[in-house]
Amino acid sequence: MKAVFPEKPGGPLVVRETEIPIPGPGEVLVKISAAPINPSDLAKIRNAGKSFDVKTFIPGLEGSGRVVAAGRGLLPDLWMGKRVACSSHHPTSGTWAEFMVTSAGMCFPLKKKVSDEQGSMSLVNPLTAIEFIEIARRNKHKALINNAAASALGRMVELLGQKHGIPVINIVRSKKNANLLKSMGSKYVLDSSDPSFISELESFAKELNSTLLFDSVLNEQLNQMIIALPKGSSVIIYGNLSLTDHLNINPRSLIDNDIRISGFYLGARTKDNGPVRNILNLMQVGRLMSSDMKINIAGRFPLSDAQLAVDTYINNMSAGKVLLIP
Repeated sequence: MKAVFPEKPGGPLVVRETEIPIPGPGEVLVKISAAPINPSDLAKIRNAGKSFDVKTFIPGLEGSGRVVAAGRGLLPDLWMGKRVACSSHHPTSGTWAEFMVTSAGMCFPLKKKVSDEQGSMSLVNPLTAIEFIEIARRNKHKALINNAAASALGRMVELLGQKHGIPVINIVRSKKNANLLKSMGSKYVLDSSDPSFISELESFAKELNSTLLFDSVLNEQLNQMIIALPKGSSVIIYGNLSLTDHLNINPRSLIDNDIRISGFYLGARTKDNGPVRNILNLMQVGRLMSSDMKINIAGRFPLSDAQLAVDTYINNMSAGKVLLIP
């Protein structure tokens, strides 16, 4: 089969021939139909070589396809022949390939009305958005703030916030994106490049009692944002779009305002949830993907153009998702 590999940590990406993997007990082989590019994929490519052999690493955290072979077990037999959304289980077998072997527990069947392309994006972002809203509800936050909100994930957080009556303050990085979100019905939108951004954030946060900030940018502006938050707020870091290695946070702002900072990783979260909670979340994703949640697609590329696809996505993440189509 053909699969994408990084030549070295960080890229560039190349396509090579490799053996089609064989599913073991509890596993399935999926013939991939579509696979999106996510920030988490880019982070893994940058860090390839630290946790696994870069020579055998095939990127791609999620995708969709049809199960064409099954290892021993009830669940693999159940998925055999079905169209599924799937997530990778082995660093040597990601979705940026013609075939992927993964745990049957990391697949769920797609409904007929959900296309392969939409189904390929039905795990990472929707499950993350569901978890964000669950964090807000469990800890009784009245409203939340989301940075980099013009992304596909940002749109899902806004949609679920509306469904659950939790206002979302959306932070974007340009006037263009701010106008776009407002035209789509978002009530609270802030442009972080505007000189009045921090004062407006403080005003909105006070008005709505927004005590929860999700940040995936991680730049020096975070210090100012923390100061603008109400006392007792929580800051959750879930990405690093700025690619910074270290960020200095003023400890006085944390101490004086009782601010708590923590991290979020979907993989760890799903492990903590347990199978019942994860199944319920997947059922919710299925309902959303077959109804009002549609993700905009900005481009489609063959595996041979993987590096071009990644560059296209990086240059304009807010335009929509970029897919690899084997």
